[in-house]
Amino acid sequence: MPAWKLARAAGRRSCAWLHDLMPSVLALFCLVCSTLAWAQGTTSRLTGTVRDPSGALIAGARVALINEGTNAAFEAQSGESGGYVFDAVQVGVYTVTVEAAGFKRMVLKGNVVSVGQPTTVNVTLEIGGASEVVEVTGAAERIQTSSSGNLGNLVEQQAVVALPIVGARGRNPLNFINFQPGVAVGANTGGGVHVHGARDRAVNFTLDGVDTNETSAGGSNFSPTRVNPDALAEFRVITSNPSAENGRSSGAQVNMITRSGTNEFHGTGFWFYQTPGLNANEYENNLNGIVKRQFVQHIGG
Repeated sequence: MPAWKLARAAGRRSCAWLHDLMPSVLALFCLVCSTLAWAQGTTSRLTGTVRDPSGALIAGARVALINEGTNAAFEAQSGESGGYVFDAVQVGVYTVTVEAAGFKRMVLKGNVVSVGQPTTVNVTLEIGGASEVVEVTGAAERIQTSSSGNLGNLVEQQAVVALPIVGARGRNPLNFINFQPGVAVGANTGGGVHVHGARDRAVNFTLDGVDTNETSAGGSNFSPTRVNPDALAEFRVITSNPSAENGRSSGAQVNMITRSGTNEFHGTGFWFYQTPGLNANEYENNLNGIVKRQFVQHIGG
């Protein structure tokens, strides 16, 4: 067979091999990308140590982590140093149960896990039988260590839902960014919101780990995905020194997390109403003898 025909046949075999391999390569690529996206500012970590009444560390204790809203459960064991860890924990309220031979069963309820903020639940077991149960509520210690970076604040669900964030453009939970330390509002150009002197476009928004930025429209308080406050579980505003999973921009990193739902059905209804009769006149208007703005607004949902 001529050399050029051999080369063509070899080329067909090579292409066929690549064609058969392509689905596996694409699947692996999607898995890696989804894993990276999932880890980007959407979860946290729960850790702790298990000790006996004398303070000695207990290895091999069975530790269970249970989501109080969904009953999703995860298990781990304390290591030789008595420590245990649950990585990639979704935000929510959790119960931690600890069991070890010769000790009472410890049940610690109401431990809040927030995005990007490690939660520590240390356990001291009492001597007794496994059929005996000791219950503790709210034993978690939420800590921010110097090694974790991420200087900023967490805006929790209660603040998002309860505080008055109704403005001329509707209910925008991102207005909370304006009240963080290091944020200056009122520039003459652009979006007018600057974090520690960075440009107003230098803000990175993510929703459940997915990029929600709009490069054609700047402004620290702008994301094209306008989230209903009732759908948010919480969001963290990182104003400086972000760790690697949050880095991208020199301004704030805003990680928004939506509610995951529970085993119970819930719903909300609201109606916000603004009228001049309910508002005082602005100071500048009074100073210049101008009547109050005739602004009426109805927002329902």
